[in-house]
Amino acid sequence: MEHGEHRSCAYGLRHQARCLSAIKSTDGKSSFIIGTQELSRPNEVHLLTFDEEFFEISTAIFSHPHEIWDISASKEDPDLFFTCYREVIDGKKTQSKASLWRMKRGYQEQEEDGHEGGMHHHQPRGELEHVLSLDIGDGSVKKVIWQHRTEVISVEDWRICIWDIDTKQGTVKLTGSIDTPDKGFKFASAVMNPHAQEVVAVYGRSIQGWNLSSLKPTFTIKDAQPALLFCVDYNPNRPFQIATGGDDCKVRIWDVRDITAGPIMTIQDHTHWVWSVAYNKFHDQLMLTSSSDCQVNLQSIVSISTGAEYKYDGDVSEGEQGADENGEQGDNVQDPPTDGLVQAFDQHEDS
Repeated sequence: MEHGEHRSCAYGLRHQARCLSAIKSTDGKSSFIIGTQELSRPNEVHLLTFDEEFFEISTAIFSHPHEIWDISASKEDPDLFFTCYREVIDGKKTQSKASLWRMKRGYQEQEEDGHEGGMHHHQPRGELEHVLSLDIGDGSVKKVIWQHRTEVISVEDWRICIWDIDTKQGTVKLTGSIDTPDKGFKFASAVMNPHAQEVVAVYGRSIQGWNLSSLKPTFTIKDAQPALLFCVDYNPNRPFQIATGGDDCKVRIWDVRDITAGPIMTIQDHTHWVWSVAYNKFHDQLMLTSSSDCQVNLQSIVSISTGAEYKYDGDVSEGEQGADENGEQGDNVQDPPTDGLVQAFDQHEDS
């Protein structure tokens, strides 16, 4: 850790990992869970808590029986999370599963050789309590989306399912499902509309939304792009705006009220497939995208965000005005933000 204007905290994993989820904070600190992915080795869930005041990370480790392909923390209970994983049956057949776990934080200290140079430190280890599992159909489950404490949505290869769950009784009930509209393409990803009871999914080259009450389509964008779609996210502040990415290296942003107009913005700052796109949950003028070009990009899309409504006219208060005789504002005037690449994070060695 270096002291200075720009600092970063790093945490190393012994195992490969492909998924991370933020969990609800109970003490004002930022907390995340990470799932590891090793085929022939025991896997783990790492709970990381970042203390901004002291600029340090505290950790706890939980053993997980299988390699984790996706992890999704509860919005309400910081101890509950779903994992999507594959279990080997009879030593040869693999079966996709999604299970709900509860972290039991009666930690035991275990000595770990976790730093370069052979330095030892103590990492607390906890236990995972299995709460329930979803009855996954044919194919694999991509992710589980929390709707609220008693309802979740699973995104599978060929269907999207709605489940009622009871975390106290450990019971689960299927209440509805949506089959992929094109039998030639699996669902690639899906996201909840934060403004309505709607789920939006991408499959093949198309985008479609469904009302969760009626299970009927709300909109369809057929052949949205010439290449396959991999990811989708919904603007948390602007209804009707979604972003997609795929294997043509581009990110496209859509207004689903006018699907014939095409994308309202196209971003092309990646050189390989775009696997993930995510709006900032508070400031929708910022977006993160990641790609198999080993790069994560922070993008500004202020012109089509709620930030476009703000006025940047150079006005400053009397207390901020320059004290010189000419009354020049000098450095107090700030240029309005513009669209474009804010920063590229290219220190990754893999997708």
